Amino acid sequence: MNAETSSGEDKPVTAKPAAPWVAPAITAIVSLIAGMLLASYNFGLATNRFFLEKQAKTADDVAVEFSRYVDNWSRLMRMRRHFDAMKTPPGKEEREFFKKAVYERASARDKLFSSLDATHLYYSDKVSSLVVEFRTWDDKQAELTIEKLPDIKEWQKWQIDVLRALREEIRK
Repeated sequence: MNAETSSGEDKPVTAKPAAPWVAPAITAIVSLIAGMLLASYNFGLATNRFFLEKQAKTADDVAVEFSRYVDNWSRLMRMRRHFDAMKTPPGKEEREFFKKAVYERASARDKLFSSLDATHLYYSDKVSSLVVEFRTWDDKQAELTIEKLPDIKEWQKWQIDVLRALREEIRK
């Protein structure tokens, strides 16, 4: 490109050279922005991974404790029905075994409920509501006599429903 002078002659236009600090300054600014974006992305990724690991650990704990709890309920029901069918009262050893089973069921329940409490931290309101429904239902069962208790399949149904809800959320 040419520029016309006052005498009418064409004179080539020359650009003024940039200051020597401009290129490094632009590079530094671009690098800073890219670094901040990458750090933010990595933080989000780490947070999501941590959260997913907590969800998986909670689901594993609930699965193990639910199995123990259901197994203990099943054992107690079988023992009680066996005792009721006996023509003579259970012996001392049988009574002690029954007391041990009652203790183990109570212990399994405490551990299950502790694991279920963690779902309120790492899972959605939908899962939390299901957990609360189960606990309410289970509390009602604890007040019933052996004759009025539902079949063990009811506990197993709750177990499957809760575990499926946990799995669905982990897969999201």
